[in-house]
Amino acid sequence: MRFEDELKLFGMKNLLLEADLFQLEQGGIDIGHAQTVKKDETVDVDVFEADVRQGARQMLELYYLHFCLENSVRKTIIETLKDKYGLNWWNTKVPKPLRGKVEKYREQEKDMPFSERSEEPIYYTDFKDLIEIIENNWADFSDLFRGIESVKYLLNALNVLRRPIAHSALLNSDEIQRFKLHIKDWIRIQM
Repeated sequence: MRFEDELKLFGMKNLLLEADLFQLEQGGIDIGHAQTVKKDETVDVDVFEADVRQGARQMLELYYLHFCLENSVRKTIIETLKDKYGLNWWNTKVPKPLRGKVEKYREQEKDMPFSERSEEPIYYTDFKDLIEIIENNWADFSDLFRGIESVKYLLNALNVLRRPIAHSALLNSDEIQRFKLHIKDWIRIQM
């Protein structure tokens, strides 16, 4: 296993540990680890209802894990394909329809008065797109993951659980556990 891959696994394991520590504090055990939501000078969170703020605190850990996982997968794809195919990997290794979809998103974003999401087109993709990239280039990823079916299964399952997280809905305790277990499974299938 490459040093970079070992480092990523170490980081993901630490994220899971951090999530467990956060959960302890959410359960009332003060270990001084988790930071609370800080008041911002621009937006006072106290203007929102108490139950809404409590839900946000519950989902904070899951959003954090989701953000880390999805961007870790993207970085793995970037590093793997860039190392093997150079800077033009996106144009040569990503299916044309997916490149077109991403370009459409990027064009729409240009008409907005906000900062560009990223210079890297892969940051306009979701789990389904990431599965497609890995599957279409499986020979390049087969030494990183146990098998393509396990990659597809886990990323599809995580994509389903991602939806309520990304759209500000609450997950019940079973789904929270399932999400965390799938992240552990993701770490487990990496070689």
